[in-house]
Amino acid sequence: MNKWLRFLMFGLGGAGAIALRAETPAAATGVPVTLQNLLVAALNANLELQAKRIDPQIQQFRVTGALGAFDPTLAMGAIPSSINQPQNQKDFLSTGSVARLYQDRTIRYEAGLTGKIETGLTYALSSSSERSDNTFNRLASALYYPEVTTKTTLSITQPLLRDFGSSVNLAEVRLNKSALLVSNYDLSATVIKVMTDVLNAYYEMVFGQENILVKQQSVALAESLVHETGRRVEEGKMGRLDVIQARVRLSEAKEELLLAENFLTQRRNTLRELTREKFDLDEPNWFVDGSYLSHTAPKIDRNRLLALLFERNPSYLAGLEQARSEDIRIAYAKNQSWPRLDLKASLGENGLSNEFGSSYRDGRTRDPDWSAGLVVNIPIKGRTERARLSEAKSRKVQALLSIARNELVLLSAFDTAMHDIASAQERVALVQESASLAASALEAEEKRLATGMTTSYNVGVVQKDLSTARSREQATFVDLNKAVIQLYALVGILPDEMKTEIKFN
Repeated sequence: MNKWLRFLMFGLGGAGAIALRAETPAAATGVPVTLQNLLVAALNANLELQAKRIDPQIQQFRVTGALGAFDPTLAMGAIPSSINQPQNQKDFLSTGSVARLYQDRTIRYEAGLTGKIETGLTYALSSSSERSDNTFNRLASALYYPEVTTKTTLSITQPLLRDFGSSVNLAEVRLNKSALLVSNYDLSATVIKVMTDVLNAYYEMVFGQENILVKQQSVALAESLVHETGRRVEEGKMGRLDVIQARVRLSEAKEELLLAENFLTQRRNTLRELTREKFDLDEPNWFVDGSYLSHTAPKIDRNRLLALLFERNPSYLAGLEQARSEDIRIAYAKNQSWPRLDLKASLGENGLSNEFGSSYRDGRTRDPDWSAGLVVNIPIKGRTERARLSEAKSRKVQALLSIARNELVLLSAFDTAMHDIASAQERVALVQESASLAASALEAEEKRLATGMTTSYNVGVVQKDLSTARSREQATFVDLNKAVIQLYALVGILPDEMKTEIKFN
């Protein structure tokens, strides 16, 4: 390639934009569309890529959501109540005949903070206060009127075996981060795929453009043959059969031109699909700059590419990350198979007064309430936990087998790609020689026709051979470029080799 593309793309795992944007090709300008513009337009507008860019965003939301399990929760409330309860004889006498109707007007305030930390410890800090105005505390003998009771308690539960440790409690976060990384690799693979599709369609469109020129030349040669044959028939040097044969060749040449034009239209539409958000049926035809099509293979360092194959191929890297995520599941399943041993403790204070502030101060004047102990929970059979651990281990084996299979497939594809390049390079030399010989053969046959030593049919056959050889020559150039691109895409270095800098946030 003698020209290179360089652009910046932002937005992996988040909102972003590509710094350089390509204008829609317009036939009115008469300027061929460059490969740079096609690639940039595809990476901006390709709908498959736009949809794929959302996956990392979704995974990032899941990571944030998993971290939300450690966010504290605040709860508050105020609950007023009113009681008017008639007292029966027993109640009346037990209270010292204060009143037949017991009345109580209370309002209760509650606030609490609960949460969890990465070690698995759960905590709950709660405080409540209740103001009570009732039949009994209205008496002159009552200690406080109204009565304000307060209670503050801190309780914790720390798992010591099952559910202990950050590795267990962050398992979901780590799995989602792993999934985010896999999603990023998948996006990179899609970027490479889109670039590959654009490059292949571009090369084929260059072939289509060149092939039309070849077929137009073939039509011109066939028309010349018809004209020359007709002149020689008029001079009595050839028969009418020669004219018919020349016209047959002209019809064939025109048919080949129609097929070439249709092929070009198909490849132009393929590029439209890859580089547009919408398909405009009325868009004028446009052409591409064919100077990006190389006629020789670049120098390829086989050992270097082979080393990079397992370092840069995004699909392989995604498989490795998925295997690593199975280790997270195994560690979690092992932890869940242990007995539950929890340390539970609480500390609190209670106060009583006729005001909220003094009630809290009263609580601090006494020794606090407390409790602490261990609670053990041992599954009798534990079949569920053992089954899940076995499942996790089996999934790990599957992941390792998948990696081995991917390595086999990648090495096979790498070897095939290397041979494809070598074969295409050899074919280039052969078809160039074939086209040169076909041109010489046509020149010789035309001279023979001028001396009456051959027929128009033979000349038409040689013209067709020349047209086919020239088309094969252009097709071989395309095969060579596509083979090189396929190798770069397989290794995962296509953006680098195209001098394309892709930056992900």
